[in-house]
Amino acid sequence: MPSSFRALFVGDRSENHALLIRMLEGSDINVDDVVSPNDAIASVAQRTPDLIVVSIEGDARSLADICRVLKANPATVSVPVVALARTARSRLVAFDAGVDDFLTHQIRREEFLVRVHGLLRAAASRRQLVAQQLAAEVKQREAIRAAFRRYISPKVADRILENPDLRDSVLTGANARVSASVMFADMRGFTALSERLAPAEVVALLNEFFGLLVDVSFEYDGTIFSMAGDCLLVGFGVPVEQADGPQRAVLAARQMLIRFGQLADRWKTTHQIETGLGIGINVGEVIAGNVGSASYMNYTIIGDTVNVAARLAQRARAGEMLFSQAVMTALDGFGVDVQALPLPPMVLRGRSNPIDIFCIPSDHRIDFRPH
Repeated sequence: MPSSFRALFVGDRSENHALLIRMLEGSDINVDDVVSPNDAIASVAQRTPDLIVVSIEGDARSLADICRVLKANPATVSVPVVALARTARSRLVAFDAGVDDFLTHQIRREEFLVRVHGLLRAAASRRQLVAQQLAAEVKQREAIRAAFRRYISPKVADRILENPDLRDSVLTGANARVSASVMFADMRGFTALSERLAPAEVVALLNEFFGLLVDVSFEYDGTIFSMAGDCLLVGFGVPVEQADGPQRAVLAARQMLIRFGQLADRWKTTHQIETGLGIGINVGEVIAGNVGSASYMNYTIIGDTVNVAARLAQRARAGEMLFSQAVMTALDGFGVDVQALPLPPMVLRGRSNPIDIFCIPSDHRIDFRPH
């Protein structure tokens, strides 16, 4: 607690004010200012006191209304408010208005100071508790933000944290059916790479590979849902809706092909290995939520849309991006022409009708044997 306290007296320079000055004389509490009831709020807005003493005389209900305003004001809700009156006649009115204590002229100075100091200590404890709770909330918020940013772009993470409903939905893992653009990016030539290089070198190259893909995904506000072996699963439009998700996915895939092509050229020079990147994209309904067991859960997306995207990635050659008719239809709806080449329809296991697919090749297209 501070060595001295500032008190604000609300009322006229009357008998109550004179009594307060006598009670506080020689103590660690000083009357910092005297204001009329109409000026009380403006005064505390400029400088918040440690104690507010309200003179309850004459029209007690009007002054009690000032107490209500003070207790409803965030700047003064924790500041002790003491009602000072000649008699206890207005006691109930004052307490109903929310004052912390009601003192009359009959009180002894020693008791007055004890009661006021008790209020000041309680107020200090409340402020400390509020500060600790706020610090804990900030710490928790930053921990959540740091966790989110491991698989969600910082921009999307901030949008989730700013929306209580969306934040609670993601944190509790509530399952939801949403429309999303799903991308699988798969490295070609990984088997040969892992056989030729030492484990430490393989891990270093994988980290470089995933680092590049994640950076690109975040540039287009994608969400990383899975990173396994040499394959990355990215979603657009989930958990935060993105009307232009298909366009984001295609643009991100194009950047991945370009940048990984440059990386693959360097690997070929330094490690004498040949690698490439195949990408599959699909658009449709997915189920987003926590999947797993009581001991291990993973927030991910599942459904036929995801399965088709995985099959497209398997079908894509190194340096190719394949996507479905659903993606093409969405791009056409936005008036986006990506110069895609139609390919023969793809037959999926368990389906009687093939699906139309399209290809966007890159300058780094390479033919690999299936792996």
